[in-house]
Amino acid sequence: MQTFTLAMRRTFRYAFTCMSVVAILWVLLPEYKLFLQSLFLGMGGSLLNGAVLFSKTWRIGQAAVDPAVRPKGTGMLQRLAVVGFLVFLTVRFPHLFILSGVLIGLFLIQLLSLLFVYRSLK
Repeated sequence: MQTFTLAMRRTFRYAFTCMSVVAILWVLLPEYKLFLQSLFLGMGGSLLNGAVLFSKTWRIGQAAVDPAVRPKGTGMLQRLAVVGFLVFLTVRFPHLFILSGVLIGLFLIQLLSLLFVYRSLK
């Protein structure tokens, strides 16, 4: 469980670094402002979904060690609600966000966790 926690900590560290790079690019490249703020919105949703998934996975791991701890679902509905809300914001405010940027940003944690968590479990 410790290796998983360390890998997720590294994943979140790199995710915040990616968000910082996008924020800097948003300031430096005003002609791509619409796409970059959409990407930033998607990355924020991805971080929130990653935190929910990490907490649920950690709780299931604790339940395997200690039978007194009971897991309470997988958080699938919460994660779908976050994605649905982000898509709603994108459709509601097309002058602020583009759907392609939000969808690309939503895959941030999945790609980073694929790199770090899967590699650490080998």
